[in-house]
Amino acid sequence: MHARSGTYDASPERLEEIARELESELLPRYREQRGYKGFTLLVDRTSGRTIGTSYWDDEAALQEADQLGSEAQKRAAERGGASRPPVHESWEVLIDDIP
Repeated sequence: MHARSGTYDASPERLEEIARELESELLPRYREQRGYKGFTLLVDRTSGRTIGTSYWDDEAALQEADQLGSEAQKRAAERGGASRPPVHESWEVLIDDIP
């Protein structure tokens, strides 16, 4: 399995708005992508620090969804009033203990 993460600092007051847009507009598009396995959004409500991670069957599926992932990260950062551009990275998942 492979994963892509995006990290940015949002305005804490906008975290719920980011989550609503993600659930209503972006996650349905992710679900249509080949090899999509899931998504996790981590937030620090005090600082606004946000980490979104999408999971994919393999590296090819992750790469096929690169454009959608970059768009999602950019939109969330803009919606959240990010103070700097999001940092995105790709990973190979060695252990996954989520049932």
